[in-house]
Amino acid sequence: MASKRPRSTESDEQVVHQCAPMIRRAESSSVKFNNYNHNPPVVVFAHGAGAPSTSEWMTRWRTLLANALNPVEVVTFDYPYISGRRKAAPDAEKLVGFHLEFVRKVAAKYPEHPLILIGKSLGSRVSCMVAAENDIGALAVVCLGYPLKAKNGAIRDETLMKLTAPIMFVQGSNDNFCPLKLLEVVRQKLKSLNDLHVIEHGDHSFQIAKKNLESTGMTHEEAEQRAAESIAMFVSRIKNEKVITGPTNTCELEVDAIQFGQERENVEEEQQVDYEENQNVETHIFMNRKKSEMILKKRHKSERILKLKLSKHIYDKDGRGSTIEKAIALD
Repeated sequence: MASKRPRSTESDEQVVHQCAPMIRRAESSSVKFNNYNHNPPVVVFAHGAGAPSTSEWMTRWRTLLANALNPVEVVTFDYPYISGRRKAAPDAEKLVGFHLEFVRKVAAKYPEHPLILIGKSLGSRVSCMVAAENDIGALAVVCLGYPLKAKNGAIRDETLMKLTAPIMFVQGSNDNFCPLKLLEVVRQKLKSLNDLHVIEHGDHSFQIAKKNLESTGMTHEEAEQRAAESIAMFVSRIKNEKVITGPTNTCELEVDAIQFGQERENVEEEQQVDYEENQNVETHIFMNRKKSEMILKKRHKSERILKLKLSKHIYDKDGRGSTIEKAIALD
């Protein structure tokens, strides 16, 4: 079967609005995870390649996650290379063992609490690898700036394809490591439930240039707050629990598998139609090009024959009707 392609004429933001099958953002600034009827989750939060768990970014997001999810604990840690002489991060595969052992210790400490794995950039890749282990049983994985596209252009989607745990992506629309159109193609292939929240004009670390803050209509803090709220709504949807949107108002979020499947099928059908239309256009262009090449070849052949004929001597007759050799100058 032909592979599916996203619409090439649409912007990244249009692709997100049309194809994202789940909720993108919360409506209130006070969304919290309701843990009155169930045990609160425990969160293991992994840092990115260039900064430890004590960095300003990690500290800020640890607070955001704690306020949004109401977990029993948000546990952070440092990969061994951070405190060593070598500051450059190794390959993600080399960090899986350490990360996995740490997660197992946290899970053993809180055996009755759902486990959520969250990571920033490199930490999100390793979190996905850890979640793919059979004995982990993570409730969800949240990727803050997943580095889908490597510096050499390679697509890092192998681990994502193996995941069965629900996964949520929080991405900046200007993140060069994860183009939204490319991410949407990958999301359509995932077998796990997945969601996407976009921070408009955000880069790989969700930073927004001052010139773009006015167009978003919110501050940088508000943009990150909404992202944290979307994570809380995603977790609540998975557990089929309630989300508190204010001191008195609540809204029920139920997983509608049928509707979700229909929406996804509609998207796939539209993408298939677009692909077939593109194939027809490409075929038409190819045939026209071949036809033009054939005409051009015939024209060149005719010109060569004519030039060959004109290069020979041509004879004419004199007034008496006798034939004489008289070359005609052609040049």
